[in-house]
Amino acid sequence: MKMLLNVVEIEKYYGTRNNLKKALDRVSFSVNSGDFVSIMGASGSGKTTLLNCISTIDSVSSGHIYLGEQDLTTISSAKMAAFRRENLGFIFQDFNLLEPLTIEENISLPLSIKGIQGKEIEKIVKRLMQRLNISDIAGKLPAHVSGGQKQRCACARAFVNNPKLILADEPTGALDSASAKQLLSMLAELNEQDRSTILMVTHDPFSASFGNRVLFIKDGNLKKEIDKGQHNRNDFYQTILSEISAFGGE
Repeated sequence: MKMLLNVVEIEKYYGTRNNLKKALDRVSFSVNSGDFVSIMGASGSGKTTLLNCISTIDSVSSGHIYLGEQDLTTISSAKMAAFRRENLGFIFQDFNLLEPLTIEENISLPLSIKGIQGKEIEKIVKRLMQRLNISDIAGKLPAHVSGGQKQRCACARAFVNNPKLILADEPTGALDSASAKQLLSMLAELNEQDRSTILMVTHDPFSASFGNRVLFIKDGNLKKEIDKGQHNRNDFYQTILSEISAFGGE
């Protein structure tokens, strides 16, 4: 498979010269097109900082991040918003939906910004809503649907532009277990059927088991990586639990 994302020796420092905190310490890894990679670590381990650097929300202190041939660390701030819009899809823990817009309008928004015509937008959005089982709430406002439905709407909005990379930050954090499992199953299905590339930060081993690789971050260091290989999801889940135990339960 073709490499899509290449993270090379990145470091991230916060604070002042007299009080520096190293959040990421020479982290390197790559993600192939079509991968579903989970990033795990305890609170404060650096996993969200890593995702923020890859998403260009935050900048690295040193090192390089390549998406295809593009070095993300060299993109000018003037071109950053357009780069994100054209290449990245985001799923956040707190949904980040626009409350005055209906579910269908929230999903349609990235396509409208891109300048796609109305009938084409309608066709794409209806197909995606059907796949994510939210067609019946298309005309409702976010305030009138469940958390699980909101997150599936956010998922549809992330995928609607067919981005090169989907970045998910604790996407099940605000969901009950049934809604979380439904969302994760749909992410795994989109990954498998469409070869969508997903990078997901999670503290939850059950969520991580839906990926095909898991990266373990501790104290800003990439400590270990495990691959699902030919194992089923339950066996992979048990392997993840064993690795967490080996890290002292973090």
